[in-house]
Amino acid sequence: MTTYEHEAPLRLLQDNPKFAEELYCGLLGQRLPSYTSVKPGSEAMTRAGEAVIRNCDNVAVFYDGEEPITVLLFEVQRNPDKRKHSSWLDYIASAYQRFRCPVFLVVITFDEKTEAWAREPIVYGHPGLVLIPLVIGPAMIPMITDPTEGRDNVSVALLSLIAHGSGPQGPAVMRAYYETIRGFDRTLWSRYAEYALNALQGEQFMSLQEMIMSDAALPNTYRLGLLGEKYREGLAEGKAEGKAEGKAEGEARMLLRILDARGVVIDPNSRARIRECDDTDQLEAWADRALSIDRIQDLFD
Repeated sequence: MTTYEHEAPLRLLQDNPKFAEELYCGLLGQRLPSYTSVKPGSEAMTRAGEAVIRNCDNVAVFYDGEEPITVLLFEVQRNPDKRKHSSWLDYIASAYQRFRCPVFLVVITFDEKTEAWAREPIVYGHPGLVLIPLVIGPAMIPMITDPTEGRDNVSVALLSLIAHGSGPQGPAVMRAYYETIRGFDRTLWSRYAEYALNALQGEQFMSLQEMIMSDAALPNTYRLGLLGEKYREGLAEGKAEGKAEGKAEGEARMLLRILDARGVVIDPNSRARIRECDDTDQLEAWADRALSIDRIQDLFD
């Protein structure tokens, strides 16, 4: 089943075919011959003009002038799947038949179990015919916790978020990714925010969405363009909750959500103080301050 985690790396390659070089050379440590251009190839593997049912995830073709000199095939693998052992050989043979140049298979994985499976040599029986895929596993994907590093390569920062967002350093990785894209114009911000939201699940998805919703510096048009009716519904739901709970209680809840989204540790006494406050002016002042503090003590100073 195709998932957005599966799609995100492929969207990056489609947006920028040169990202194939970053993966092949930067992460795998391989070398490419000198080339003049790189173009996306058709993912449909063909033989004698007939398309094979199975499609490769992504194809990048490197040229020297008009002559193809290297083909990189990319497969994103989320789980072990023995059926791929026949597909991968078919992809390589078909690409070689079409382009008549060296062909390399790169498998991208985001968990250690799938990585170990993908690295296993595939023996087909014919003497000497053994396929050893080139595999990018989570340990090979940099863990980016510094937005400055992320801005140098936002595509790798997105892979870092997918690979490490649920690990021990997950909150720092997510914060770095969000800070990386915050300075983008609306078009780029929407693209990379959408890629990330689509690739994440569960708590990671909710955390990133909370960052987006609680970012006071982010224009509402950005949120509306990204979330559409979901954002409008969220606003309406928030207003309804405010009427049901009372304005002060609703603002206290929003303040706590902002603090949680920013990673500020809230001790039980401080949480109780916020919840019990019925002064809406004070809650609004705290909410403004919450956008720039790192310690809960600074909220009340």
